[in-house]
Amino acid sequence: MRDAQGRIIRWCVLQTDIDERKRAEAALRESEREFRQLIDSVPGMITVANPSGRQEYANKRFLDYTGAAVEALKGLDGLRLIHPDEQDMVTNEWLRCSALGQPLELDHRLRRFDGVYRWVHVRVEPLLDDRGRIVRWYGLLTDIDDQRRAEEALRQSINDSREMEDALRSTRRKLSAAMQIATVAELSASIAHEINQPLASVVTNAHACQAWLSHDPPNLERAQATLERIIRDGHSAAEVVRRIRALFKEAAPVKALLDINQILAEVLRVLSDELRDNNIIVETDLEAELPIIDADHVQIQQTLINLVHNAIEAMAGATDCAKSLVLRSRRQGDELLIQVRDHGVGIKDTTLIFEPFFTTKASGMGMGLSISRSIVEAHGGRVWATANEDAGMTFSFTLPLTSDGVP
Repeated sequence: MRDAQGRIIRWCVLQTDIDERKRAEAALRESEREFRQLIDSVPGMITVANPSGRQEYANKRFLDYTGAAVEALKGLDGLRLIHPDEQDMVTNEWLRCSALGQPLELDHRLRRFDGVYRWVHVRVEPLLDDRGRIVRWYGLLTDIDDQRRAEEALRQSINDSREMEDALRSTRRKLSAAMQIATVAELSASIAHEINQPLASVVTNAHACQAWLSHDPPNLERAQATLERIIRDGHSAAEVVRRIRALFKEAAPVKALLDINQILAEVLRVLSDELRDNNIIVETDLEAELPIIDADHVQIQQTLINLVHNAIEAMAGATDCAKSLVLRSRRQGDELLIQVRDHGVGIKDTTLIFEPFFTTKASGMGMGLSISRSIVEAHGGRVWATANEDAGMTFSFTLPLTSDGVP
């Protein structure tokens, strides 16, 4: 206090307890520090902007990522950090969302501290006051560049896979077309092979008939008998074709009562010239009084012709041993067993021998054994091949009997 002349005459002291305020300020500073630590530890870049969009705060992760200085933060023009190709898009989207007070969410490339642009996902949310006015913009930026690259690599891989699939489909179509052409050629050649024997017999008998008629006087009796054989063989060829067509259409066999030993004898007669020309010795081991079976005569005969002809071809190149062919028939339980044994080159792996188009011969068609299997299985039997201990192969097939052995 001062007197009239301005001299101090007394000191008056007022003390106010501000401990609570100081504690509150310290607590606030600690809370802000913890909040900043929390914000800095968030796995993302956080920014705070005023209502006009000017940045006021950014966490450490954002500053480290962009290389921006803390003191220059308020003057930072965030647009210059955005890739030039996306600046217009980001500006237009920001103006639209700020005008409507709506959140903003988009992807763009952001320049890193080293000058490299990387893709980031941006989400900005407005903070509104009680009157609905925007007072802050809070932004979260997440680096998704590695994810984008992985997605692009995946898309490229998918596109490459699709292109590869298209190429494979194209290749399969071409292979399928080629296989169809090859199949038609193989089947045609196989059918020609099947009817070759009766047609060859027709030609042979025609020459014989011509010879009988050229005699002086003509031997009409012999010519007549030969003509009957020509007619028989012509019908046989036509029947082979008809039955093969029925086989591929999976039609039921035309069954009749048959003597298997008689059919074996017919096969040897049909192939007698070929067996003789190849110097093959034929042995037969046929069980007498076998039960009569119910089967398709032409198909069973054709199966045996295929097996015997296959044996002849297997022994064609054999020179170090006698060429012998053994035909065997037996009753085996409720089945008939028929075997064709040769002394040819043989095959070690018999798993594919009955598959279509499988052959070990340079000129083979690979259809004879497949057709034989189809015929036997259509009759309810089974067929298989085994390698002989000495040389060659044994082809076996069974045909079922009724319970009493008589159809």
